[in-house]
Amino acid sequence: MSPVFASIHDSLSLGNVFLLSLLLFLLHYLMVLYEFRSMPPGPRLSSVPVLGNIFSLEVNAEKLTDAFRSLRENYGGIFSLKLGSYKVVMAATSEAVKEMLVTKSGDFAGRPQTFAFYNITLGGKDIILGNCSPAWRFHRKIFTTALRQYLSNTPLTESRVNTQAKKMVNFMRQQDGKPFDPAECLMRTVADVICGIIFKEGCDTMNQDLERLLKLNANFIANAGDIQEATILDFFPWGRYLPVKSYDRIFKVFDEIHSIIRKFVRERKDTFDPTEKVGDFLASLLSAQHDLQCESYEEESRALLSEDHFVVAIEDMFLAGYETTSTTLRFVISFLVRFPDYQKDIQRQLDEVVGSREPSLDDRPNLPLIQATILEALRVGNVLPLAVSHVALTDTTLCGYRVPKDTIVFANTESVHLDPSCWEDPDVFNPYRHIDVDGKLITNQGNFYPFGAGRRVCAGESLAKVELFLFVSWLLQSFTFIQVEENLPKLKGAFVQFPDRYKIRAIKRTLPTGN
Repeated sequence: MSPVFASIHDSLSLGNVFLLSLLLFLLHYLMVLYEFRSMPPGPRLSSVPVLGNIFSLEVNAEKLTDAFRSLRENYGGIFSLKLGSYKVVMAATSEAVKEMLVTKSGDFAGRPQTFAFYNITLGGKDIILGNCSPAWRFHRKIFTTALRQYLSNTPLTESRVNTQAKKMVNFMRQQDGKPFDPAECLMRTVADVICGIIFKEGCDTMNQDLERLLKLNANFIANAGDIQEATILDFFPWGRYLPVKSYDRIFKVFDEIHSIIRKFVRERKDTFDPTEKVGDFLASLLSAQHDLQCESYEEESRALLSEDHFVVAIEDMFLAGYETTSTTLRFVISFLVRFPDYQKDIQRQLDEVVGSREPSLDDRPNLPLIQATILEALRVGNVLPLAVSHVALTDTTLCGYRVPKDTIVFANTESVHLDPSCWEDPDVFNPYRHIDVDGKLITNQGNFYPFGAGRRVCAGESLAKVELFLFVSWLLQSFTFIQVEENLPKLKGAFVQFPDRYKIRAIKRTLPTGN
């Protein structure tokens, strides 16, 4: 053995190894303290090398917001921690959430391009999870313009929603007042609307491919275990190499989803005629692509509307427009059977305004209680209790605390919606809190973020509000819903929160005559 190696060997006593380890840990904590200087408070001494503060989370929590519960109790409504390779800030007060989503929307407009996010969006090409960049802004503009172009045809949109509303009402009539689970009916109804809006009139879940697409999306949202596991692993770049199967299962689902959508896109592109009037969302996208190709754009700009962009944009519509809307309807019914007096008030208003004719979007100003009920179901139900994660695009501040560039920032909107300093008796379902003294709907309540806000606000908000208003109007005009189970259903889910399955009875109403 050489003298050098012999000297090293002699120095590797148990005591020296302990001192070296202690020195390394001390150096690690000094680096953590420096890295988080002037940032929101958080667990510094419990941060361990490579893993960060992973042991500070409640890893067995049923939903993501609960995983941070003890940290909030210890450090307040805004705190920071290290998770794997990322600095993370949690905003859980009304002031912090408003500053993050609204006041400094541009500073926090990014999205983390983690392993799972990047893969399920075909390289970050979608609207919801894509990072803020010139390409993303261009794609979002095309997306929102296409959706607005479709929604501007109000009679067409209303007709397609009403067609499915009639089918839903007929299904519930066939139950003949017996107990049934409304979930499947509501989910299929909303899915059929989305299918017609995206593809064309007549496309619905009777098509085997679209039926499969519906089930894949529903199963993904319900698979809270894999979603939470993948979410935690995403904070650790080396997590993809661990012998866990959550990534594989999630990617397999999205591979099949993308294959189904790609098939529809290619079939439609082969028959697309740019001279025909646009009648659906996919036609709007193809029209935008055609216009782009006709103009003097460089090849790089034209590539921003590739087939992959179409595929993930359509999946965004399914994932955001189908699941969250049907879940909100399930919340509305579950609350109204629990509080039947609100049902009576809504039906009294429907009888006065609509009578026996079909409800219309023109009735919205005169049916404030229906809109208030939807808003209250969104507030108490919290379909998205933790907004999709944002990323700081620049060095900035939040509530006076330093937030470095590339920090992942979460908005805990559920904590704001259930904050007693923002809402009186926040846990109580009360639609009248959204009605002013003149009986009008309060549209600028504040401290209310079911669709997000600012630069990353949900692009499908207007469509969701149209669907929810018409569906709730049709349902409560036609039926009185009766509670079967004694208690409210338990909440489930990871990213998307939904009520557990429950049964109700739908009693047919006798409508007034003369309208």
